[in-house]
Amino acid sequence: MIARSLLLLPAVAATVAACGAQSSGGASAGGLYGTVRLSPSSPLCGRGTSCSKPARNFKLIFRGNGRTVTVKTNVKGHYRVQLGAGTYAVRAGTVSMLPKSGLRPRTVKVPSGAFAKRDFVYDSGIR
Repeated sequence: MIARSLLLLPAVAATVAACGAQSSGGASAGGLYGTVRLSPSSPLCGRGTSCSKPARNFKLIFRGNGRTVTVKTNVKGHYRVQLGAGTYAVRAGTVSMLPKSGLRPRTVKVPSGAFAKRDFVYDSGIR
């Protein structure tokens, strides 16, 4: 019994060391989460109703730190993306042909080791 325990000791130590190395690497992971809203969502807005709606299945493209990352919103307009710390330029994956359309903000800062909330508004250009 003691001999078996001694044989397993190096394997257990190696497993614990490997787990520790993985968790410290994951500690620096961070990124952004939030919502994307389409505004205005119709040419006429009635009193007491919102002129915006969630941007469903909307692509956000983040460019920074020498790489490009694309994420798509869900049916409620929510997204979550893992990114390294730094400043990123952001654009919409599908661009409207209307002249005054666009995504705001156009740049974002991602903190180190944490997820930050950043909401976007896509101006549809409908007037």
